[in-house]
Amino acid sequence: MKKTLSVVLTSAMALSMFSSLAFAAKSSADFTDLKDLDAATKAKFDAMISAGIFDGVSETTFGLKDEMNRAQFAKVAALIMGLDVNQDLKTSSFTDVSVDDSANGYALPYIEALKTAGVTDGYAEGQYNPAGKVTKEQLATFLVRVLGQDEVAKGKTGTDKTVSDWAQGYVALALELKLLTNGEDGTFGGQANATRDLLLTGAYEAKQQYVPAGKVSVTGAKATGVQKVEVTFNKPVDVEKTKLSLKKGNADVVTTTAFAADKKSAVLTLTDVKISNGEYTVNMSGLDEAAVDKTTATFKGEDEVMKNIEFVSANDTIAYADKVIVKAKAVNQYGEAASTNAGSYDVYTSAATFTKITKDNDGTLLITLDTNTNDTTQGVTVIPVTIVNNDSHITVTKNFKLGTQPILTKLELGQPRYSVGTALNAKGENVKFDLNLYDQYGSVMSYETLSSEDKLKDTSLIWNDYLASEDVSYVMEDNGNDIPQVKISLLKDIDKSGDFGFTVFNQAATATGKVSIQSAKVATKIEIGDMNDVIASGDTDVYVPLMAYDANGKQLSADDLASDANAERIRVSISGATGSSTIATSGEHKGMIKLDKIDAGSNGAVSVTAVIATANASSTATKTYTVHDARIADHLKEVTVPAKNAVAGATSDFEFSVIDQYGQVLDDSNYVNSNGSVVPTAEGNTKYSVVATAVTYDVNGNVIDNTTAHVLTPNGDVLTKNTYEKGTNDYKAFNDEFTFETTSAAKEGTYVKFTAQILKGDQEISKVERTLTVVGKNADLTYSLGTVAPLFNAMDSDVVNDSELAIATSKLSREVKITAKNAAGESVELPAVATQITTSNPSVAQVAMGTGEDAGKAFVMGNKEGTATLSVTYQTVDGNVKQASVPVTVKSDMVAVDKLEAGESEATISTGANAYTVADLTVTDNYGVEYDKDQAPAYNYLMGLAFSADQVKGKVEISADGTIKADSGTTFDLIITSPNGKSTVTSVIVK
Repeated sequence: MKKTLSVVLTSAMALSMFSSLAFAAKSSADFTDLKDLDAATKAKFDAMISAGIFDGVSETTFGLKDEMNRAQFAKVAALIMGLDVNQDLKTSSFTDVSVDDSANGYALPYIEALKTAGVTDGYAEGQYNPAGKVTKEQLATFLVRVLGQDEVAKGKTGTDKTVSDWAQGYVALALELKLLTNGEDGTFGGQANATRDLLLTGAYEAKQQYVPAGKVSVTGAKATGVQKVEVTFNKPVDVEKTKLSLKKGNADVVTTTAFAADKKSAVLTLTDVKISNGEYTVNMSGLDEAAVDKTTATFKGEDEVMKNIEFVSANDTIAYADKVIVKAKAVNQYGEAASTNAGSYDVYTSAATFTKITKDNDGTLLITLDTNTNDTTQGVTVIPVTIVNNDSHITVTKNFKLGTQPILTKLELGQPRYSVGTALNAKGENVKFDLNLYDQYGSVMSYETLSSEDKLKDTSLIWNDYLASEDVSYVMEDNGNDIPQVKISLLKDIDKSGDFGFTVFNQAATATGKVSIQSAKVATKIEIGDMNDVIASGDTDVYVPLMAYDANGKQLSADDLASDANAERIRVSISGATGSSTIATSGEHKGMIKLDKIDAGSNGAVSVTAVIATANASSTATKTYTVHDARIADHLKEVTVPAKNAVAGATSDFEFSVIDQYGQVLDDSNYVNSNGSVVPTAEGNTKYSVVATAVTYDVNGNVIDNTTAHVLTPNGDVLTKNTYEKGTNDYKAFNDEFTFETTSAAKEGTYVKFTAQILKGDQEISKVERTLTVVGKNADLTYSLGTVAPLFNAMDSDVVNDSELAIATSKLSREVKITAKNAAGESVELPAVATQITTSNPSVAQVAMGTGEDAGKAFVMGNKEGTATLSVTYQTVDGNVKQASVPVTVKSDMVAVDKLEAGESEATISTGANAYTVADLTVTDNYGVEYDKDQAPAYNYLMGLAFSADQVKGKVEISADGTIKADSGTTFDLIITSPNGKSTVTSVIVK
């Protein structure tokens, strides 16, 4: 193998050197034997030559078909790999390599670099054979191993008789990867010597596929335009995760990022400013730290410099007309149109009259002249035009001959300018093309001239690829610079994608173009999803998930599914249930199929079919669900845990929910027959109920009057015994908050027992009990003050109404709560026992004691930003007076919405209802304060909630205070939105 393989390479080769080496700037244009190469091949040669990997055999000759020897090969390989090359080496470890060799001595340091890197051990023992040739099969092996495909190649076979046995797999894989190609006779010619052109093009192709081992690094950054920065990486990056940012010094520069197709580079486009003198830094983030090495690159920016101005028109004759447009281009150091505005130029002419100078969309300068004057004569007058840039003082002059009146002779379309992105995606988007209508002298004719002569009237557009007239429209108009343009607009979302050709024509000329349309938000494929819950007999308001995809395979959102276009095109049929024949277009279940009621009994089936059938799309999805036994009360789940003990006068809240056999909260009870299906009456069938009782006992366990200790139901009544079942109070009335309540007259040892049972007929199937006991003055309690969360500086903010500055009643205040635990570490509920509260710094926090129902409670409100210490004096259960302290922080961050919650997803209302109540709204601000539907209106001037209606069918108006006025029968989505983007949706029906 050693004698046949000139250089043994490993997968660690670094082809990234192609883009990072800096040599004398040469290109294929400098070599006479490269002038006949096609454009694609020239680009490959330019990349390798500019990177310094290859140079010519002379100043003007590349040596395209020259054979390479092993010395030349060593130099190229070392440069490709980016090895450290010691140019000061004078002796070699190989006996046949010498610095005194006039032909190959230059390669000594490159050969030694390859050996040091473990890439080669020579040709024979102690020899390298620098003058030896490199065969094509050796080249194939080199390229394959560069890509780390050595093991893959060894697993392949070949039958090419021109290739050595050992190289068959390498050549086969090189051909498969398109690194090299067979000859015209269909064979590879593996033992023939490789020429320089094969090595160059093969190495170039390998570079495109090469992914270096190791971590990702930023290898460089440079300005490539006045608002563009090119960033390069040593290997492809994850474009979904990679984030690039730009700074000038310590100041952030806003940019947009576009990654190259090979993901090895990106272009940052500055959105607000231009690159100027100074140090810039590009930073890469978003990737796992373990996967990255160098994350920054710097470059020195420079101010834009205008290099020259040149006239664009090759013709030196212009038309005789009131408006003639002469084009010129100012170029900066990046070779792009200079960004200087049109106002920085002066134009001088004689005989003709200078009218104006503007800039076209591509940066071209448009000079408008009136050549139809008393001082001009057709075919005789010479008109000099001079353009001067007042900033750089660069000047250009051209003398134009005056021809005859303009005749329209040619039509060309400019580049497309899409209103969004690079394609038409949705209704309302448009694309514009400049219509460059040329006269007989090659000058662009102005929009005003063409319009006045009715030459635009006969200009039309026809579609070469079919697009319906109701889908798109076009109009001829001024582009703002007196140049005609055609604007093509998408009138609705359509269900096909592709490039659609069109032709613009008039009596003198035609031009063709194409518009890219990416079908978005229009369903072309549909699927029915899986349910998160079972479908049970008697279920109501069941929503079946729907998934739809556009023509590009992108999944549509719920809002997309609910659009008019999709609601019309998706047809739904249902069996086994009563339901809608279309998808829901509003509410929290928007985009889903609603089944109003499950008609099928237990073990029956519900079948849902969704169909799209249009000229451009056909898709059908069907799913059948087995109906399970009707939902019944199975067990009780504790939502809020009450305290076990309380001091007389204290309360403790608690809550349970009824859970069905499928693990869901059950609000509605059912009558169920022996088959597990829902039936309308209880007679002869099974009835399920929840029974809640509360009994008060004295210290000896005797039942006593519940005046001093009892349980309050969710509606505030004292509980003795309540039954929750179909036809009376249903489970929903039970699934809410109960309260243990004691009065100050409650005696030590008194306790209240709460019991809730689920009954199947008269049979108990589940039961919970909770007890609260009143503790006496001898209870061993440990007291503390609860932590006080940060406060808003309400008093000093100048934004809070006086009515919300009453410390003891405002939502912007906080109660400073006293808590207690018994010897077992269990919480013990306390009544309001505070007697005094003071603050260490009234300028930061001010305090007050509650009155009336809030007597015995201590409150604090923020005044100015800062910290203070609060001290609360309180009375313990045994009558002692104690004091405790707690710190408080006041912030100046404005009150803002942190969370919005609608307790109602659907509501039926009368006109005049209030949005807060309809949605059962709860607002939580950035200080953690909750405002319910009754409290939120008074504080909305701070939170800025806005009300709107969507998906309206009928007529509705919502005022700023949330009052809803609507016609009977109107349906709509009530949307409540905060300034920072939080929102809720409630589907509303007006009765």
